Formats: sequence, structure tokens, C-alpha cells
Amino acid sequence: MKWRQPADREVVEAVVATFRAPPGDLDRLLSPLSLRQWVRSYHWLDASGMALYFLARIESRRLQGSVPAAVLARLRQNLADNCNRSIAMFSEFAELNSVFRAAGIDYCNLKGFTLSPDSCPSPALRCQLDFDFLVDGRHLEICRAVLAQRGYILRARTAKVWEFKTDSDRLADIADYYKAKPQRCVEVHFSCEDEAPHSPSRDLRLDRLSWLSRGGLDLPALAPVDLLIGQATHLFAHLCGACTRLAWLLEFTHHIGVRFDDRQFWNAVRERTAADRTAAIAVGVACLLAASLFAAETPPGLEEFAARLPEGVALWVERYGRRALLADFPGTKLNLLLRAQLNIDEASWKKEKRTALLPSHRAPRILHVRSGAGLLKRLRSEIYQLRFDLFRLRFHFVEGLRYAFEAARWRRQIALRQAGLQRESSRRIRSTTEPS
Repeated sequence: MKWRQPADREVVEAVVATFRAPPGDLDRLLSPLSLRQWVRSYHWLDASGMALYFLARIESRRLQGSVPAAVLARLRQNLADNCNRSIAMFSEFAELNSVFRAAGIDYCNLKGFTLSPDSCPSPALRCQLDFDFLVDGRHLEICRAVLAQRGYILRARTAKVWEFKTDSDRLADIADYYKAKPQRCVEVHFSCEDEAPHSPSRDLRLDRLSWLSRGGLDLPALAPVDLLIGQATHLFAHLCGACTRLAWLLEFTHHIGVRFDDRQFWNAVRERTAADRTAAIAVGVACLLAASLFAAETPPGLEEFAARLPEGVALWVERYGRRALLADFPGTKLNLLLRAQLNIDEASWKKEKRTALLPSHRAPRILHVRSGAGLLKRLRSEIYQLRFDLFRLRFHFVEGLRYAFEAARWRRQIALRQAGLQRESSRRIRSTTEPS
């Protein structure tokens, strides 16, 4: 398993440009790229989630002749594999919905299949890796029992997410990235009361669900406004982490385009985020990045979200947003500069930053072999884990050094921006007090 392969930057920029440049310019951008450049960039195309969207784009624009035949063949095989995987995943998705309902769990589906068609034309174009559900916090234990009956084991948990996986003793190969996998994964999301962070509660979004028809089934999903806000907050949460899929921004861009003229919808978005600072910032950041990378117009009434962003957040988007989104897997530590603009408690932030720069714990396990597995399988699992630990150690070392360099530049940039604002403020005060 190869976890990292630096992409050719010309290929990355050309792929992004296919979603914003005029059709007449696209052949000029794509044709000069060699097969070798494309092969180097396969890992980025897959990890960013852009491979199948790119294929759909060049086929709709009749640009198949602008990329090497081998690249086109690979992308089409990826699409065929992903179609089969999507069918297999939908079967499990339907079963999970059925058992949740039978158990009386109060829940709804998140992301995944619920994003079509507003955010993506077809589920076959999305590289979906797991299933996400929003569950009433009071039903978590029932949910765990139901999932256990289907072979899912609780492998990780945070304050608001439980991650379940089935056992697997085989590491996925990048050549099989789009094929159906034996290991399945479910993420269960829930809310906690602010005053009682360890007491799961009912998420208010469960009180305003919509129902979607998929494959002859009626499925509970987020209300349309909550769905779009959820996309923005999911994107923003990953921007505050090391790695973000560019495809998530493309899906958000498609969604705001579909809803562009729906003023009632955008009024509801403003109302829903009025008392949620993080959601308002997330929508503003997503709109700025959609405009920057995909030349997306901001829907009427949403300009205020970008205009009201904290100064440091807006500056980070301007300076580092594009770089963070287009980075090779596993990403960067530039997110620490963004997170510093969101934290109010300086002491807790310093501790959080130290942990992010120098983690004291091992990387999560990438393989969970079945109990009673043979010695060879257990040994192979440990070797894979050691390789992954070394991969993560290299990431922390290299990106930590890059962060230290950028942090010094960032501090100078912030100081210059603040000095400029102070000069502008002083100039305005003088202009209002001086006699005419």
C-alpha cells in the first residue's frame, strides 16, 4: 500500500481549471500534459475524490482527446468499479436503515447517498468509503447492539462520533481503490449538551427531517437547509484538520448552483446560522473557496457570510485555503494557523497545538484482524501498522518544520495587516475631526 505520491502541480491546476475555465481554453490546458505527469498524479486524483468528477467533466465537454488514452481508460475502469461498489454499498445501506427502524432508533442518514442529486449528479461519481448516521444520543447503546449483530465493532470514539468497523485482515491496494471492499465502516454522529459534554442528547435536526426516495425506499435525511449547512461545516471541520477532499468543495459548489435563485432557501440558511458562529463561519469560508477555486458565484444574500468572517480567518483563506485544499495526501499542518484564529482560551489552545505538532499516541490501527487469526496474519498486520506509524512520523516531522516556517511568515502577515488597519482607522478619525 502506497500512502503518498506527490502529484504533478500542472495536472492538479489543469484538473481544477476544467471546472471553471471557458470550454475553448480547456484543450490548451490539458493537451500538453504527458502520460508520465498524469501517472504521477493518479494518487492525488483518487485521494481528492476528483477522478470520477473529472472524467464526467471532460466527457460532457467532449475533451476525451485532450488526455492520453491510457488515462482515459483508467478513469473509465475506475467509474465501472465504482458503479459496482455503489450498488453493493447501497444494499448494505438499505439493510442498515431497515434494522435501525426495526430497533426503534431515532436517526437519519448523513452525507453519502443523500447528497444526490443536489450536490452530485450520481452516487456513482462519489468515492464513498463509509456510512454516516445522525442518531438520538439516547439510542446510542441500542445502535451499538444492532451494529454488533451485523459484525460492526466500536473501534474509535470522540465526544460526538462513534466509529464502527467490521474486521479485515487485508490492506486495500490502491489498484482496488474503487472496488467493493470486504471491510465496512459506519460513523454514528450525535449531540451532547454543552454543560454536560459526556451526556449524549437529541440533536435538534432530528425534529425537522425530510424524506428521500432511493431505490424504492423512503429514507430519513436532513432537511434541505441543514444538509447544505452540514456540507459547509463538514468541509470546514476538515480544513481545521490536516487533509480535506477537494471533491467536498466541488459538491458544495454544485449545491449552491442548484439552489442559486431560491431566495427563500437562502433566507432560511441565514436564519438557521444566526445563533451558530461556527456554522456561519463555515458557510462563509466555503463560499470564498468555491469562488476562488471554481469561480462560483455567491448566491444573493450569502455575501454577508464572507464579509463578516473574522479578519484572521479571511486572511487564512486568502493565503492558505487553496494550498490546503490542493495538498497531496496526508495534507499539511497549515490548519493550525486557522485554528489559532478560532480559539479564545489561549492556555487550552497552546496545549492543543503542542499535541497536534507532537502527538503522544500511536496512529490508529489500519487493520483489525479477526480474533483467532493465524500467526502470519497477525504478523502481517503488525508490519503494516509499523509502516503506517513510520509514514505518520515522517508527516509530523516534515509538516511540523513547514509549519514553523509558515508560522513566522504568518505572524508578520498578521502584524502588517493589523498595522494597516490601525493606519486606516487613524486616517478616518482625522478626516472626521479636521475642520473643513
